[in-house]
Amino acid sequence: MISSLTRPDYRLTINPVVFMPGCRGGLLFSRLQFCVSGNIQSPHVIKSQSYRRLKSSPPLQLEKDSCAFTLIELLVVIGIMAMLLAFVVPAVVPLLRSTNINGSAAMVTDELNFARQFALTQNRDVEVRFYKLPSKADPNDLQFRAFRTFSALGNNTTRTALSNVKYLPEPAIISGTTDKSGNVLSTLLDKTNRPVLGNGNENLPSAPNTPFISFLFRATGGTNLTPVDPPGGNWYLTIYLENSPKDATTGIPNNYFTAQVDAVTGRVRTYRP
Repeated sequence: MISSLTRPDYRLTINPVVFMPGCRGGLLFSRLQFCVSGNIQSPHVIKSQSYRRLKSSPPLQLEKDSCAFTLIELLVVIGIMAMLLAFVVPAVVPLLRSTNINGSAAMVTDELNFARQFALTQNRDVEVRFYKLPSKADPNDLQFRAFRTFSALGNNTTRTALSNVKYLPEPAIISGTTDKSGNVLSTLLDKTNRPVLGNGNENLPSAPNTPFISFLFRATGGTNLTPVDPPGGNWYLTIYLENSPKDATTGIPNNYFTAQVDAVTGRVRTYRP
């Protein structure tokens, strides 16, 4: 007969939960111990032993919260961006110049086509004026940079503006000079050698007494220009960017645009190199 029964006593030890404000979520750790022992200890003793054990344990190494760049990483990124810019910029600059040329050419050809169409539909003469203006950066740099269309009324001396003054985006200009061979780049602006062209001065907004050169579209759709052999035969305008590198042989940029007006029919044709 068994006089006494010895059975194991179960002890549940819960270590205190430690909260650290600097850690994610605030909870660092919680340790649960469950063991078997032959001796029964009071809850106070169990708790005291667990606290001493926790207090004597080595401090925990907290993981660094790496949420920023080091100086080396930042320098590497800047170096990569600099290399990319060195490859991209040379390709983008010609594209921007070409876009500027195309936009300026479209403005001029649209105005010429509008003037001719208006002359046909309204059965009256239409004058197209090209204005010589300084650049925004240099007041002494006078070039043909703007244009406007007028309708002739009555005895063909009264003019009514059909549009506002249209300015080419700088540094685009309509060349009024010659190349290195002496060829005129815009015969429609060569008043000196082509007296059929009109000229005068007009007060523009913020530009009083602005000189201009003009020609007429007739009510038939043709022009007042004379269809003779060169130097007065071909009537055209040459547009390019003033700050573009000039060709050593011709003296003009390689990227330019030419709009030619047929003296008889008034039709506009365009050319690109």
